[in-house]
Amino acid sequence: MPIVQTAADTACEAVRKEKASIRTPMADMVRKFRKQRNSVVALAFIIILVMIAFFGDFLIPYQINEYDYSATLEGPSGAHWFGTDEFGRDLFSRIISGTKISLAVGLSAVTVGALCGTILGLLGGYYRGFIDAIIMRVADTLFAFPGIILAIAIVAILGSGLSNVVIAVAVFSTPTFARLVRGKTLSLRTSVFVQAAKNLGASDARIIFRHILPGAVPDIIVQYTMSIGSSILTASSLSFLGMGAQPPTPEWGLMLANGRNYILTAPHIMLFPGLAILFTVLSFNIFGDGLRDALDPKLTD
Repeated sequence: MPIVQTAADTACEAVRKEKASIRTPMADMVRKFRKQRNSVVALAFIIILVMIAFFGDFLIPYQINEYDYSATLEGPSGAHWFGTDEFGRDLFSRIISGTKISLAVGLSAVTVGALCGTILGLLGGYYRGFIDAIIMRVADTLFAFPGIILAIAIVAILGSGLSNVVIAVAVFSTPTFARLVRGKTLSLRTSVFVQAAKNLGASDARIIFRHILPGAVPDIIVQYTMSIGSSILTASSLSFLGMGAQPPTPEWGLMLANGRNYILTAPHIMLFPGLAILFTVLSFNIFGDGLRDALDPKLTD
């Protein structure tokens, strides 16, 4: 009886070890990502930013447009952690409130660009020919201009405002996603499972969205994450130039612009919005870089 019991225990232990050795792609990705400390810290910072965007209005000690002319241009203190601006408004409250504006603009612009670029890339890579030629030539034309110059031109045509900034950033984000998805589609359209789906009579729409698109999703996610940082930076640049958010909106780029005249007498007005932009963009770039490495099947431990 003990021999039988020992054999059973050994068999169960072998089964447990075999199950433990089998890792799902998601678990493997999480395990790789957790080993990248910088990316984990960046993700934690992004999560904090998202929470601030949702609950920041309940955390701010002052109203964002509460003027106090008796406390103008004050430096950081216990009453005003980040100091005050030229109108006596609390900078900490305005930066916290501006978090949701910057994140909303960045996410909205990249989401629109990713959707448009993905659809165009799928169509061009799958059908090729005339459709592909038109899409790629338009993309090449947009690539010929630096992103910020193209965004300035679009906003100059449409007019200033955050909604037009979203459109401008989305326009120059679209070609990047289109080229990325097109390349992935070209490599997958000749694969065995796609040819099998064609032979079974599957429609083009089913093949594109059911068989090809899932293969491009990891690359899209990585590009999406890394594009958010550049999108926020571009939106802030446009606001700094007076083509984005308009006063008294507490947008980080606009706050930088308002502090230019006081850079020598009250540098904190530019320092804290600048740091907010720096850490936000850096966090998204580091997180996207880590996510790319975690999703790359060629990288092993």
